[in-house]
Amino acid sequence: MKLFGRLRGGIETQRLFLRRWEHKDFKAYIPIVSDPEVMTPAGCQPAGTLEAASAMFARDLHNDLCYAIVLRETEEVIGRIKLQSDLRRFHVNSLSVGYELRRDLWGRGYMTEALAAMVTFAFEKKKVDVLAASHYAENERSRRVIEKCGFKLEGVVPWACKRFDGKICDDVCYSILREDYINGLGTNLQDQL
Repeated sequence: MKLFGRLRGGIETQRLFLRRWEHKDFKAYIPIVSDPEVMTPAGCQPAGTLEAASAMFARDLHNDLCYAIVLRETEEVIGRIKLQSDLRRFHVNSLSVGYELRRDLWGRGYMTEALAAMVTFAFEKKKVDVLAASHYAENERSRRVIEKCGFKLEGVVPWACKRFDGKICDDVCYSILREDYINGLGTNLQDQL
């Protein structure tokens, strides 16, 4: 994996580029953020209108830690991944990671590859001490991705969040500590890239 490879602010893996969003990406962004089967399990309200998608895109476009997931072979945008504040920790050098992938590409290992790259980026470039991830209890796909990337289960927060649709969800929480990353996890993640 090359951190900050040939693309501005980008991360290169075997099959993917993770790079900052560009204005030209909006058309590819819409099907990702408007798909209820993609966004609802991620805890986000799907963009129901072009205006809602445009507002979401504007935020991501100006977020230095939000990346388009791009297929290297075709340069097609297929998802997004971002680092954000870790709301469960205070006065600790930590971030949390979140992601979405276009539904027609589920099950091909793209998100595991993107998350493994983002873990490396968080520890090597952002110098975090803790990287957190979580998923709603019913989101088995996300659980598998998180576990494949070496995150350790911290626990389940019952009734953690009332979603936009009114459903109350349990949050399954994971993290990777810097010491675990240094003591071999970082090397193991390279195999997934």
